[in-house]
Amino acid sequence: MKPKSKWKVKEQAVFISKLGELLNHGYPLAEALHFLEFQESKKKAEDFTQAIADLRNGYPLHMVLTHLNFHPQLVSYIFYGEQYGDLERALKEGGRYWKKRIEDMDKVKKLMVYPVFLVFFVSIVFYILQSVLLPQFQTIYFTMDVDQHILLRLMSASTFILPALPFLLLGLLLFLYVFKRFWFNGLCPLRQRRILMKIPIFGTFIKLYETYFFASQFSGLLSGGLSINDSIKLFSINQQQPFYQKLCNIIKDDLIEGRSLEVIFRELPYFDGNLPVVAANGQKYGRLDAELLHYSRFILEKIEERMNAILKIIQPLMFSLIGLLIVSIYLAVLLPMFSLLEGL
Repeated sequence: MKPKSKWKVKEQAVFISKLGELLNHGYPLAEALHFLEFQESKKKAEDFTQAIADLRNGYPLHMVLTHLNFHPQLVSYIFYGEQYGDLERALKEGGRYWKKRIEDMDKVKKLMVYPVFLVFFVSIVFYILQSVLLPQFQTIYFTMDVDQHILLRLMSASTFILPALPFLLLGLLLFLYVFKRFWFNGLCPLRQRRILMKIPIFGTFIKLYETYFFASQFSGLLSGGLSINDSIKLFSINQQQPFYQKLCNIIKDDLIEGRSLEVIFRELPYFDGNLPVVAANGQKYGRLDAELLHYSRFILEKIEERMNAILKIIQPLMFSLIGLLIVSIYLAVLLPMFSLLEGL
């Protein structure tokens, strides 16, 4: 297994953004790394020493970051940037996108913390209700020969399910881990991606992200003077992303057979449906690199809009469910009492 990096993904994104800014201001790469070394903690000093040594030994930046166990997708930004000769753009673009992605995930986590705490608290109350109050109510109903309230019957039935619920969840997590470790990870990267894209909501984001990443990097390679065939070939030799290795080998073979990008993209299920149209227009007017760049920006905005829309739905939905649980607890306490009073 790949060793874990000392750098959190957020720290990696901030680091490459700062590195891109320093390069943009004229710093040589080794001096930029040396400058950033003073801004990081001492536990990362070895990483900077290794990085500077690797640069002096002739390693490109993407290999330097690979040796530091940076995230493969971040490293891919650097790899393609080095190929099309605009490393500053690649560093700033990769850092900006990943910082935005991490911020969105942090928002989701913050939204989930309070509801999860409430669910935990409500579960404790519900457990006390079942183990303490419910037997008392059942005894009173039996003593007074009064029919049990329907809500009390439902709670009685749930006593057989709730104790097993934690074990069911644990078993589900264990199954998913074994499923991923011993079956999913052994599949072809293309099949893995097809399976993930079938997951509701999550699959849509995967397709949009792959479209954004491919369009932006393909645009950079073309604007750097590479041909379509050479650009696709570079995608196929990037060892950081097995998915693009497999996919672009297919695209490369189709291009050799004389098929157009529009037809090839239309038959691939991994990208947004508008990519073939963008490719056709770009080739028609001789500005494929510009068309792909503008399209990647549009896709990025689309990702952000959908993420914000989902965040706006998650919060009220979670609080509505929690409110329903709390109201159910109140009803579970009050309605049997009213039912007993009516039976007197």
